[in-house]
Amino acid sequence: MNVDEQGARGFIWAQDSEAFLSRVEKEGWRKALQTVQKPNSPNKLQEALAPNRVSWSCLFDMNPSWKVLDIGAGTGGVACQLATECCSVGLDKSWCDAVFMQLRAKQDHLTQFQAVVADAVSIPLDSNQFDLAVMIGSFEWIPTGWPSENPRTVQVRALKEVSRILKPGGHLFLGIENRKYLGYFIGIPEPHTDIQYISLMDDHHADAFSWDVRGKPYLELTHSRDGYLELLKEAGFDQIQVFWLYPNYRLPNYIIPLDHLESVRWFVEKHLDPRDYGGKEMLLYPLYRFLDSNVIPEYVRDFGFVASRAV
Repeated sequence: MNVDEQGARGFIWAQDSEAFLSRVEKEGWRKALQTVQKPNSPNKLQEALAPNRVSWSCLFDMNPSWKVLDIGAGTGGVACQLATECCSVGLDKSWCDAVFMQLRAKQDHLTQFQAVVADAVSIPLDSNQFDLAVMIGSFEWIPTGWPSENPRTVQVRALKEVSRILKPGGHLFLGIENRKYLGYFIGIPEPHTDIQYISLMDDHHADAFSWDVRGKPYLELTHSRDGYLELLKEAGFDQIQVFWLYPNYRLPNYIIPLDHLESVRWFVEKHLDPRDYGGKEMLLYPLYRFLDSNVIPEYVRDFGFVASRAV
């Protein structure tokens, strides 16, 4: 395992990383993970174990010979589950998360798993070796490690690094929020900054607003559907498909192809449930049902992108 001392907090966010990891060794990773669960935050154990963490894998013809890299792997909810089917590498900037994943793999006898500590813009792995790279809920955070640089430029660099480690024709799965999510227009705060309407501004005004409200730059950059397509193409990816991950990209129960408008309309009319929406989000159910099918794809909450490295 490649472990450094960068101090990145990662997904686990243990107050005392060494004490937490000692607990993982003594009590087992499941019990230890529950001790760092915070109120009103994603359920760490659920995200580590839920089968629908990897429901998107049905989009690929995976087989035991495949080698997969999960970037921003956190608790190993994706990387460790995939290690039961093929060779899997979990990469995270947090040394605590990486050590946790390695201990989890040891306790669960996952012999095809390896953890690596690294930043996504500089992956210490050989080129042309992975069949699939996965970035779920991590891409938008990459620029926060490079605060003096343009966040979009950092994201392009990271995507080019992902392209480098993929085999020619290898695939990328990117799960991420939509900057133009319909909920933001009715005042739902942008989740990375907890600021209303910030993602609806252009980058310059969003950055200025972020400085005014929280005293730091707007680095947690998300994009519209077209914005992500531009980034992927600029980094050398093609054959790009876009999906709606519902209810969210972390635990998707439905994967709807957004270029197939009949499927979009069918899902909205048959499976969109008003009970999934509370508070301000209650307005979204009638709005989605009102919108034309060709408009809905621009305003869904979470995207899943499947792209291939150009041969």
